[in-house]
Amino acid sequence: MFTPRIGTLVGLLCLSSGTATVIAEVPTAWTFELQCRSSLDAGTPTFNLPFPSLLSSQYVSIGEAGDIAIRVVLSGSEGVFYGQDGVGAMIFTAPAPVDPIWSTTLDLRNGFIAIEMGNFGDGAQLWDTSGALVNNFSIGGSEGVSGFNGVTVTSDGKICYRGDSGSNDKIVIDQFVGGVRTQTLIAQTGTGDYTFLFSPEINDAGQILTNTIPGGSTRRIVLFDAAGAPTTVAQTGAVWNAFVNSTALAQNGDVAFDARRTSGSIWEVIHWDGTDYTTIADGNHPNLRNGAIGNFPPVVNSNGWVAFRAGDVEHSATGLWVGDGTDLVQLIEFDQMIETDLGMLPLGFDFGGITGKQVLSGVVDINENGQVAFSAFLQNGTIGVFVATPVMNNCVADFNGDGMLNFFDVSAFLTEFGAQSVSADLNEDGSWNFFDVSAFLQAFNMGCP
Repeated sequence: MFTPRIGTLVGLLCLSSGTATVIAEVPTAWTFELQCRSSLDAGTPTFNLPFPSLLSSQYVSIGEAGDIAIRVVLSGSEGVFYGQDGVGAMIFTAPAPVDPIWSTTLDLRNGFIAIEMGNFGDGAQLWDTSGALVNNFSIGGSEGVSGFNGVTVTSDGKICYRGDSGSNDKIVIDQFVGGVRTQTLIAQTGTGDYTFLFSPEINDAGQILTNTIPGGSTRRIVLFDAAGAPTTVAQTGAVWNAFVNSTALAQNGDVAFDARRTSGSIWEVIHWDGTDYTTIADGNHPNLRNGAIGNFPPVVNSNGWVAFRAGDVEHSATGLWVGDGTDLVQLIEFDQMIETDLGMLPLGFDFGGITGKQVLSGVVDINENGQVAFSAFLQNGTIGVFVATPVMNNCVADFNGDGMLNFFDVSAFLTEFGAQSVSADLNEDGSWNFFDVSAFLQAFNMGCP
């Protein structure tokens, strides 16, 4: 493990000085931990995965404990990786036919993993994190569903999805109660209310969020309560003229979505708390590319933190951002160094042509603790899945505890760092290295209240 020289640390830390500022609600200091890494190159080993393995375009899901799940394509098979704190493995697999067995999307909650079958007409499955099949949701049931799309899960094992039923689309809650399968219809097309329904998302309160087309070219984002009563979150018209198909729902009912303003065609990331709309970021930001905001949906938690991926001004679709409407923090970008099982590696890969330089692979996720899971390209040609954890100690840089930030704190940190004290292991990885120095520098520059 690389350990910086104390003299080098003094030089770095002495560059950081000035007056304290009020700490942002979304911190600028984050730690990153690798959960698994795929590889298709025999000369480059994998991490926590078999060789060869492929993670490209797979969607990662994060649980409240910081555990993650993601679909992995293997040689002649496919399956799901589950891990936490940098430890994990494939927990279930199946031979891969011509078409995928499972979809690229899945949902992890409270020890359950819900995943739809790769063929639209094959149903969905519910597994637990030990790799045991809990329930098999085949097509049919009381609602006569012939296809599943956008499967999400609650903490008690209910799943929700958009399904086909004859000529209609349906939003359905599906569950087994005492071994008996029960389907509950929430909404459907063909009744005059909707002409199209998009993939839903459900929370533990039984609220369901989905994008809809009520008729013509109009879009309407709708939040259903546990009884199925709808509330319009947003609708195209005077304010917005387009929405990204996918939307995000927090456990407390907060909503996030991407929308394009009718005036000026500016894309923005929106948080809705049940009453007010807050712009988290928009295409006027100097480091964001306007068109790239509308490419992927955001995610949101009950603290009003919204995470999203969007292109910066230099690259195609590289930045990972977290904001709350007041503060906006970029977590990762192209060429950023990140710690892996192979040491420090730069993020991103240059695919050339119109694809250009990319960092993120797939959609990101956030939990109620503000941890963000993402899969990212590395410049050695592999893909890693990481969990980013916010450093929440507001006065982490006040090492001497006097309520002020100055050289005495730098000196105290250097002393603790040199002694390999637990207090100087700011990213809590059991090592004392540049990551701890970087976290201190960010915290020092951010200041204390």
